[in-house]
Amino acid sequence: MHHNIEINYIYKPVFISKERYADKANFLSFIEEYRGKTILDLFASQKQELIRIRHPKKRLTSAETEQKYHEWVGNKDVETEGIWVYYPWSERLLHLVDENEFVELRTSRNQYKITPAEQQHLSKRAIGIIGLSVGHSVALSIATERACGKLKLADFDTIELSNLNRIRTGLHNIGVNKCIVTAREIAEIDPFLDIECFPEGITKENLDGFLLDGGKLDILVDECDDIALKINARIRAAQLGIPVVMETSDRGMLDVERFDNEPERPIFHGYLQGLPLDKFEHISEEDRLPLVLRIVNAINGSKRGKVSLVEIGQSIGTWPQLASAVTLGGGVVTDVCRRILLNQFHESGRYYIDLEELVADKAEKPQGALRNNPHAPFDLSEAVRIADSLPQKQTETIPEGILADIVNAACQAPSTGNDQPWKWLYRHGRLFLFHDRFRSFSFGDFDQIASNISFGASYENILLKANEAGLGVNAEIFPLGEESPLIAAIDFQGNGNGAEPVYAPEAVSVIYERCTNRNPSNPAAIPEAAFQQLKEAVQSVAGAAFHYFSAKQEIMAIGEIIGECDRVRLLNPEGHYDFVHREMKWTPTEAELSRDGIDVRTLGLNNAQIAALSIIRDREISQTLKGVQGGGALVDAALKSVSTASALGMITMPKYSYKNFFLGGMAMQRLWLRAEQLQFAIHPLISPFYLFPRITKGENAGLDGLEASRLRTLRKKFMELVPFEDDVAEVFLFKIAQAEKPGIKSYRLPLSETLFIVNP
Repeated sequence: MHHNIEINYIYKPVFISKERYADKANFLSFIEEYRGKTILDLFASQKQELIRIRHPKKRLTSAETEQKYHEWVGNKDVETEGIWVYYPWSERLLHLVDENEFVELRTSRNQYKITPAEQQHLSKRAIGIIGLSVGHSVALSIATERACGKLKLADFDTIELSNLNRIRTGLHNIGVNKCIVTAREIAEIDPFLDIECFPEGITKENLDGFLLDGGKLDILVDECDDIALKINARIRAAQLGIPVVMETSDRGMLDVERFDNEPERPIFHGYLQGLPLDKFEHISEEDRLPLVLRIVNAINGSKRGKVSLVEIGQSIGTWPQLASAVTLGGGVVTDVCRRILLNQFHESGRYYIDLEELVADKAEKPQGALRNNPHAPFDLSEAVRIADSLPQKQTETIPEGILADIVNAACQAPSTGNDQPWKWLYRHGRLFLFHDRFRSFSFGDFDQIASNISFGASYENILLKANEAGLGVNAEIFPLGEESPLIAAIDFQGNGNGAEPVYAPEAVSVIYERCTNRNPSNPAAIPEAAFQQLKEAVQSVAGAAFHYFSAKQEIMAIGEIIGECDRVRLLNPEGHYDFVHREMKWTPTEAELSRDGIDVRTLGLNNAQIAALSIIRDREISQTLKGVQGGGALVDAALKSVSTASALGMITMPKYSYKNFFLGGMAMQRLWLRAEQLQFAIHPLISPFYLFPRITKGENAGLDGLEASRLRTLRKKFMELVPFEDDVAEVFLFKIAQAEKPGIKSYRLPLSETLFIVNP
C-alpha cells in the first residue's frame, strides 16, 4: 500500500531548528528522536569540497584538503555546525553545510557561464510551471541549474506507469501527484529552493494566486494539455506583463511570448486570430483537434507527430512524448528562461530545435510521382479512324446547338472522383462516345467498372435530352474493355420511330440539379411508396435490381464495412496517390481551374475530419498509419455519415460484364434523377463495390496480402448482410436521406474539351 494521504502531499523538507542541536547535549537528544531513520552526515565531505574549490590555483591533494579541514575544525563540535534537514517522505536525515556555502558549492561549476552576480540575480526570480510531464523535465533542469530561487508547480494529475517513458522518477512514486513528486526531487537536489505546489491544478479561481501570490511570477512556463487553460493563462499573463514560454516536444518547437515587452501581443502569435477566445471553456473533442492544429501550426509538425495526432482517440489515447524530446525541451526552456531573466534575450517567436533536421541523412530520397499513367492523352485522329472503320449508316444530321445541349447534358452524369472519362466525336451525323483512358486511369477504376457506370449514366442523359428535343435515339453499345476505347455509336432520328424508349422524360428537368449531396442529413423515414418509385426507376432497365436497408442495425453494420474499405483504399499507396493528387481539389481555386475532381468543401466533413484529412495527405504519414494499422478516423467518418441515413441502397445487375456495368449506370442515373425529383439526398459510398472485384475477379490486383485478407473478411461480412449472389455486377451503393442542397457543385470541363465535331 502507498503512504497515507497526508504524507502524499508533503513536499517540503524540514529544517531542524538550530536550538535543537546548539550543543552536544541537545544534539544527542535530538538525534535520538531519529533512531531507525536513515541518517547521512554529508557535512565533512561538503566542507572539504568547498576548501578545494576555494583554492583553484593549486590542485590540493586529499591529504592537504584533510589537513585544512582539521585546521578549520579545531575545537568545534562538528555535529552542531551547518544544518540538519529531514525529508519526511523518504525518512532521511541529512547533515549539510549551511545555505550560503551549499549554494556556492552547488553552483561552482556554473561559473562563468553564469557569473556569481548573475547567480545571485537569478536566486531572486520566480518561475511558474503548469503541467508536469514536459514540465517535470523543465522544473528539474531549472532547479538543477539554479536558474531561479522560487518555483511554483501546478498539475492535478498523478504519476502512472505510462508516464515513466519520459518522466525520470521511480516506481515508488506511482499514484503520487506529479507536482509533489517533482517538488520532492528538487528538494532532494537543493532543499533551499523555494517550491510551492498546486496539486489541484490551475482553475479560473486560483490562476491569479498562481501568477501573483508571494510576488508576481517572472516567467510562466506552459506545459499543460488544457486548451481553455492555455488561452486563459496567456490572456491573464498578457494583462500582467508576464512572459510565457512553451515547449511542445515535437520538432523541438519552442514558443516565446514576451508579454512583458509587448502586452498587446496576440496570444499564440496570432494563430487563433479571428476566433472568439471565450468559446473554449468547454471545447468538444470534435473542435479540439483543429484548434490544436492551428495553435501548433501542424503543417510544420513532424511526420510521426502528425500520424499520432490523427490516431488520438483511435489507436492511442493521448499525444505521445519521448524521453529524448522531453529532456531536450527541459534544457531548451531552462536556457531561454535564464537568458530572459538575465536580460540577454528579448524576442518573441516560434523556434524549432529539430534534431531530425539538424542531424539527418545528407541525401533525401527523391519523392517522384507514385506511378506513371500508361495511357496517352485522347487522340482525336485515332478516334476519327475508329469511327470511320464502322459501317456507314444513313442518319440525319442535327443542328450543332441541339447537339451541344445533348452532349452538355450527357456530361452532367456522375463519374468517379468527377474524372469525366468521356470524349464525344460527332461525325457523319453520328455521335461516338469514347473512353478517355488517360483521364480515368486510377486505383478506383479497376477493370473499367467505374468508367462504364459513368458512360451508362451519361447515355441516360442523352436519351432524356434528345427526347426533349423531339429526337429518338438508337445506339450500338460495345464497351470492349482493353480492346477498344469506343463505347457507343449513337444515331438520332427525327420522328423517334424504333428508337430506344425513354424512361421518365420529365426527369430531364433535374439533370443539372442532380449532385452528390454529402451535407449533414436528417434520417427521416422514407415512405414505402417512395422506395417503390425508386425501385421502378432501377428496374426499368432490364436485369437491374434495387435493394435497400432501413433498419439502423443493418445500416451501421454496412457502414462499418464501407468505412473499413475507405481505410483500405486511402492507405493503399496507389489509392492514396489518386485521392490526394488526382481526385481532391484542396482549394477553391484549384477546383475552378481544373474543372474536375472533388472540391474538399463538398465533402461535408466537420473541422476535425478536415484536419485529419489534411494530415493524411502526406504519403509518408499514410504509410506509417498503414504500418500501425491506424486510420480509424476514416472508419469513423463513414459511420458518422451513415448514422444519419434514412436508408442505404444498392443497385446490382445479374452478371459481371462491361455491358452490364454500362446498363447499371443507366439504372443508377434513373434512380438518382427520381430521388432528386422526390427531394432526397443521394451520397455514393462506393469503395466496397470498387474494391471487392479486386479480390473476386482480379486476383488481388494492386493489393498487398494484408489488404487482400482484410477485404476478404469484409466481403464475407457483407455477403451475409445482402440478399444477392456472389457473381452479380455490384453497380452502386449509396446513402439516401434528407439534406439541404449543397451550395457548391462539382465543376465540369468545358464542352470544347469534350465534344469534337469533325465533318469530312
